[in-house]
Amino acid sequence: METPAFTVVSVGDLVADIVAPATRFPVEPYAHQTVSTITLEPGGAGNFLIAGARLGMHMVALGLLGDDIFGRGVLDILQQEGVDVAAVVRPPAASTSTVLVLADGEGRHVFLGRYGEAEQVRLTETWRARIRAADAVQTWGYALREDALARAVLESMAYARRHGRPVFFDPGPQVAEAHPDQRRAALAHSDVLLLTEEEVPLVLPGARHWEDARRLLTQGPRLVCVKRGPQGCVLLTAHETVVHPGFRVPVRDTSAAGDSFDAAFVYAYLRGWPLAHMALFANAMGAAKVQKLGTGRQVPTLEEVRRVLAEHGADASLDL
Repeated sequence: METPAFTVVSVGDLVADIVAPATRFPVEPYAHQTVSTITLEPGGAGNFLIAGARLGMHMVALGLLGDDIFGRGVLDILQQEGVDVAAVVRPPAASTSTVLVLADGEGRHVFLGRYGEAEQVRLTETWRARIRAADAVQTWGYALREDALARAVLESMAYARRHGRPVFFDPGPQVAEAHPDQRRAALAHSDVLLLTEEEVPLVLPGARHWEDARRLLTQGPRLVCVKRGPQGCVLLTAHETVVHPGFRVPVRDTSAAGDSFDAAFVYAYLRGWPLAHMALFANAMGAAKVQKLGTGRQVPTLEEVRRVLAEHGADASLDL
């Protein structure tokens, strides 16, 4: 069966990753190292956009990049991967948010990041048109820390909801630095919340366990997905709880795994699969990613996801 050509818009969180894999930890002064490669990759939402494109979706980037070497590099790679970047804002004086990604190949990584600088971006008619034409809109807590973009992100979420487009929100750890009013607004404008177990107390003060995440269903979202790393994920609705234990695979690098998971989850959601199948497929995407070193162009292909499913006897469950 031919896969429907879904259009997915991602708002914000465009980042340039400078990736240095196979770094030995700890990194110490004067203990110099040589790594196998150093590459520029689209990070943050770039991982999501490339992963979604590799699943066959039409991915649209709305966000901000500087007109600098990092921004131009990210833009070129996204275009090469089939991502629509025509509506990305690139003010002449802006700088690109940049992250140095160190990973040791054994599942540990460190991010050293710097936020870009730009004048405030507004929700334009160009962005509104892209949102109206979308089947789903993905947003990021990281973008709430981008002073130039935070207002436009929240306005985009509200606009998408008014036009009946499902809004997915991944708070990320940076949501802890956002203003409480911004966090509340982001939750109120979300249909689906995708967060890690560690992030639950960041959006729900006093929470101690993933089961507490059910309370988030009263704050806007009607579906909450708690990502639990090697323990899989839990999906919560007002009437249902679905637990998937994940897949046991060798772990080389967990960076970009959550973004890849999100792309697979949106894909499964748009295909109308049952919750159990959404969890299965998204976990398979995450499992495929952690076996690869790096971000950006190192997110999984559909064939790599199929391989994880086949190796665990789960491929027959899904119409791929």
